[in-house]
Amino acid sequence: MKVKFWGVRGSIPTPGKDTVRYGGNTSCIGLDAEDGTIVIFEAGTGIRMIGSKLAAMSPVKVHLFLSHTHWDHIHGFPFFIPAYIPKNEITIYGPPHFDKNLREIMAQQMVYSYFPVNSDELQATIKYVDLKEETVEIGSLKIRSKLVNHPVTCFAYRVTEGSKSMVYTGDNEPYYNFMASAAMDEAETAEIAMIVEEQNNRNVEFVKDCDLLIADAQYKHSEYPTKVGWGHSSNVHVVDMSIKAGVKHLVMFHHEPTRSDAQVDEIVQETRAYYAGTGHTGLTISAAAEGDEIVIV
Repeated sequence: MKVKFWGVRGSIPTPGKDTVRYGGNTSCIGLDAEDGTIVIFEAGTGIRMIGSKLAAMSPVKVHLFLSHTHWDHIHGFPFFIPAYIPKNEITIYGPPHFDKNLREIMAQQMVYSYFPVNSDELQATIKYVDLKEETVEIGSLKIRSKLVNHPVTCFAYRVTEGSKSMVYTGDNEPYYNFMASAAMDEAETAEIAMIVEEQNNRNVEFVKDCDLLIADAQYKHSEYPTKVGWGHSSNVHVVDMSIKAGVKHLVMFHHEPTRSDAQVDEIVQETRAYYAGTGHTGLTISAAAEGDEIVIV
């Protein structure tokens, strides 16, 4: 199983001299299975580059998984060249919204008011799969979806091929008591605390013993108190989850758009220092950079 990063930035593309090394494209991760199955996670602007590669291989079958449909995770799709080539087959998986299915959501950004090509004019065969928490089997891969905490329906995905496993968290914030108030009595507070702990434990169980965890770590832990409820994790959150779950390699992802390469370097060092201070060993920690490849063996 080979994983390659095509876009690693959150929220908005950030081209410029200060982001050249880690990259300024928004979320896109490619995965090649041993049997040749092609999977892509997210359709941020990074999908344009993997699309150029796949276009040269046409006809191809592509399985595109979206964690959710916020713009930075879909706004590269209109520039995905394989979607314009006849005989290509693209299956798009992801969560529907309460009032729209996945097909309707994806089509909205390709109306003529916003883009010169309508989604109905795409030449590839495109199928849409509205997911719930379930397992999809594609070739040699089993891909399991799990709901996570974000301001819109959002999935994490666990990919298994034989004994190898990779988890991508999507945009994800630890669960917390968002209803906390002075009016809540002790029993109510305890009940919600139990529910919050249960949901966070489900996240740990989902990533348990995985070889590679690609985790939303948009904020430093010192920044997080002013970002509660925004739907993103801190570097400390994802290290703590990795320790509890016995993860082998943690890759921090969805870098904050104002972050320079030098600042991402600093966060990596801070995160490694925090992990060393826990007394645990065995976890590799890195930050995702465009063009990086990881082979899980």
